[in-house]
Amino acid sequence: MRRYYLPGENDAPENLARAAWLDNRYWENFRIAVANGIALAIKGE
Repeated sequence: MRRYYLPGENDAPENLARAAWLDNRYWENFRIAVANGIALAIKGE
């Protein structure tokens, strides 16, 4: 995961934590986008 989000950084604990935070944020944004898509589909827009 660190190599995906921070390819130029080393495996220091703070970089691993940053990568985990970025991954959690990505999935949270993905969850919100899916929820908005479902809401639009239900409303018929």
